[in-house]
Amino acid sequence: MYVKVKNLLADSSPYSYLSNGEVTGVGTVRVKNINSFSLSQAIQLGKTKEETAEIVMTSTGTPSGTSLVLTGTLRFDHPTDTPVYAIRFDQVIFKRSTAGTSGTATAMTDGTVTITPDSEYTQFYDTSGVTTYAYKASYYNSVTTEESDNSDWITPSGDSQYSLTKMRERIKRKLTSSNYIQSDEIITDWINEWLEKMTNAAIDVNRDYLLGSENIILASGQEMGTITSSDFKELRKMQVVTASGTAIAARMDIIDFRADQVFTESLPQYYWKGDNVFGEKPIDNTRTVVIDYYKIPTKLTNDTDELPQSMWNYTKSFVDYGYAQACFLDQKDDKGYAFINMANGELAQFKTEIAPRWKSGTQYVKVVSPLSSEDDFQLI
Repeated sequence: MYVKVKNLLADSSPYSYLSNGEVTGVGTVRVKNINSFSLSQAIQLGKTKEETAEIVMTSTGTPSGTSLVLTGTLRFDHPTDTPVYAIRFDQVIFKRSTAGTSGTATAMTDGTVTITPDSEYTQFYDTSGVTTYAYKASYYNSVTTEESDNSDWITPSGDSQYSLTKMRERIKRKLTSSNYIQSDEIITDWINEWLEKMTNAAIDVNRDYLLGSENIILASGQEMGTITSSDFKELRKMQVVTASGTAIAARMDIIDFRADQVFTESLPQYYWKGDNVFGEKPIDNTRTVVIDYYKIPTKLTNDTDELPQSMWNYTKSFVDYGYAQACFLDQKDDKGYAFINMANGELAQFKTEIAPRWKSGTQYVKVVSPLSSEDDFQLI
């Protein structure tokens, strides 16, 4: 069973360019700027997927001047202005869990392989792998033994249609056809921009969409409370639980309270004093304030992160939006507006689907009493 990871180090690494052409067999390369390079570091000459792209290690001496001394020699010729990336790592360690994603991934025997920069992926063949296994990978520097954090889970079934990486790949396929390529980081930002818009649209038609909850205990005499949930966006409902029972708190402005005003536990009231700080009255007894709130949508950051299930049928809108943004950057406004319109069309369908049935279905008018011929009315 083949397990593979995408070669992305060059996408986010600092880089310079060769100041002179270098030929096969040389042990020193000349670059325009050495500020991004250090000793015992992996560097990549050439763009990923190019036939002559290769990775070499710098020597144990600190780079100086305009030259990088290598521990080995070049395998290919490289012309002037070839990009040189400070990627740090030269190997990938593949790790396996025989218990699937619920287990712990440990490094496999012979699972450390050299990165293949002339390919889109670096892969490893697990001779005893089965479909129920799950894998992770980390980058490794064979000289300094430095190791990166583990990747997300890699499963034999691959990433789902609703995952960040799949939507990103679909956008990039469109960008390839238009000769306009953007980095994964920028495309991820576009996908999360559209996720925010989809979430706000859902809340607009369904006020109970994406709710969270937090319980805050206030002691006797304590008036102020703080909502600490990191995904808190806006209050939906506040309930106050005391020994007397549970009551829904009514909102008042902070300037509306009178100094002599009397509050009761059956009719609690609250006010805001900041984005997530509130005051609640009465304060005579210990009580639990139950906060139901609108959540900030969780951003997609890891490749395996998936859209909320309610958006699964609308992945095309994410792809259309991302492609439209690339078109705008490439000054292809007509094409950009065309794809924005398609994305908005998908958004409109999503709003119809997410709306509660009692809002989107057939509406009925309740007749209190029938009209008769004796009723006196006129049409206006």
